[in-house]
Amino acid sequence: MAKKQESFEQSLERLSAIVEELEAGDAPLEKGVALFKEGVALAAACRKQLDKARNEVAVVRGGLSQELEQLDAPEGDDAER
Repeated sequence: MAKKQESFEQSLERLSAIVEELEAGDAPLEKGVALFKEGVALAAACRKQLDKARNEVAVVRGGLSQELEQLDAPEGDDAER
């Protein structure tokens, strides 16, 4: 059964907890490796979510820029100046 994708904030919170636990240095080797693997997967998931959001913002900004350019464009004979 597939694991439900967590929100960006939940993933980032878990990643922060993993970093704290690994930095404490108290985890046995096997647990440390498992935490590291989980952290790498979470970091990749966060990167993917950030890239998706960045692309969505770029699309919206691009569309707004075109709309503003069309609004600012002079009409009639003045358009060729």
